[in-house]
Amino acid sequence: MSQVKWKISLLFALITLTIFFSLLLSGDKFIESNGNATNATAVAGVSSENQVTYLINRLETGDRETRLNSIAELGKFGKLAANVLIERIENVEPIEAGNSSSGEIKSYMLLALLETGDERAESTLSGNFEENGASNRTAADAAGKQSQGEVPKDIMQAIETKDKAMRESLARSLNMEYGNDTDILEEALKAEEQNSTLYTSFALSKIDPEEPGNETEKLLNALKSENGYVRVAAAMALGQEKEKAATDPLLKMLTRDYPLAKYSASMALGELGDEKAIDTLMMELKNNEKDYIRSSIAVSLGKLEAEEAVPYLIERLRDSKASVRSNAALTLGRMGNESAVEPLIDVLASGKEAEGRRKDNLNANADVRKSVVLALGGIGGPKATETLTGVLTDDGEMVEVRVAAASALGNIGSPEAVSTLKMVFDNQTMNMGIRNGALLALGKTKNQEAAGVFIKKLGDKDFGVSAREALINMGEPAVEPLIENLKTEDLKIKDETALILIEIGDPRAVEPLIQAYQ
Repeated sequence: MSQVKWKISLLFALITLTIFFSLLLSGDKFIESNGNATNATAVAGVSSENQVTYLINRLETGDRETRLNSIAELGKFGKLAANVLIERIENVEPIEAGNSSSGEIKSYMLLALLETGDERAESTLSGNFEENGASNRTAADAAGKQSQGEVPKDIMQAIETKDKAMRESLARSLNMEYGNDTDILEEALKAEEQNSTLYTSFALSKIDPEEPGNETEKLLNALKSENGYVRVAAAMALGQEKEKAATDPLLKMLTRDYPLAKYSASMALGELGDEKAIDTLMMELKNNEKDYIRSSIAVSLGKLEAEEAVPYLIERLRDSKASVRSNAALTLGRMGNESAVEPLIDVLASGKEAEGRRKDNLNANADVRKSVVLALGGIGGPKATETLTGVLTDDGEMVEVRVAAASALGNIGSPEAVSTLKMVFDNQTMNMGIRNGALLALGKTKNQEAAGVFIKKLGDKDFGVSAREALINMGEPAVEPLIENLKTEDLKIKDETALILIEIGDPRAVEPLIQAYQ
């Protein structure tokens, strides 16, 4: 009997210990999970100094959500946290259009500093707005040089996507032909950010180190290498270095070499910026039998701003391959030549089904149609606006094409375009993706009246994210309506409004932000 009692006692003790450790672990998990929310009550009973230290540690070790919530909690500790926040703000890179992780962290830190009520908040905010403005002006100047002035961002992004796809295509072809011998070259081709370093090191590694000449001279000689992939690497390196001495040998490659070398030469010539290449590129666009080379040449002619190539590009809208038509359309949109409007409209019309038939099945391709509508948005004008309005409101059109049409109308930004975009956004029976596209497109129009629409949608589960992005993209015209919105009694919306103003970085917002958080 005593043995039974002993066993019962032992069992009871084990159960007690199990419950104790379970509660202990649950407590740890509670603190850990609230570490993600970093609620100050999770460390109740601990001194304010220790709580600030705890939150700072979470800044160092936490994921994105933990870090942002830790920053928000720091704002509740007043002047005790202000020193830490100011120090951290000074060590974060300038906000980059609200998109970079460092920019997001900095925005939240500035908001938290406002909440502390520290007297240094105004000067810190002003200094960061000035720094951010200088950074954005520099970026805008660089973008202006790279994108030839007023080329719409969505066209440039589409062309960059094409560029990347073409490089990846070349990498795959090299792998099929040469296997592992080209691994480093393939890595360079697939890289998101292009520079000459990997291309150069690869090409030079295949050359006799005793060969005379400097690096550029060796690369120029490498264009005559017996090894095909060395010629490819050298072409890409010289293109990225914008070495105009490479123009003539690259033109010879384009017209006389084997297809993969021609492919790399066509890409490199677009990067060089030498107008001497235009005539040969136009001839190859017309006559080259490889569609991927014609596609690449279409993009390169756009980079060279070759207005004389417009008739050749218009002709390629009837190419036998969809990829060539798409690239030709995007380049026409980049150039903004009005003579392309009617041919582009014809592409859209001939790809539509009428009485069960299409005039041109290739023009029904989604990529072709998206490129064409973006091109029309880049060129603009009444006919383009009318056509894009028809595409956006056409229930029979593909959703992705309609979203692209919304973006294109946003680029045009005329009163008629704004009216259409508002109508589509207000139509609650419309596809949500299309409505979101219309909302974002309205942001591009810089229409102050539209800013009020976006502000009303802040915090909305369906459109809040798009509204926030649109207000940031709108920039200066949105500042006054956002300042007015700081008076809202909804604290969450007030914080969201403040964050947007911080990311825009307009000096007019400094004093209203200080007053809103006193």
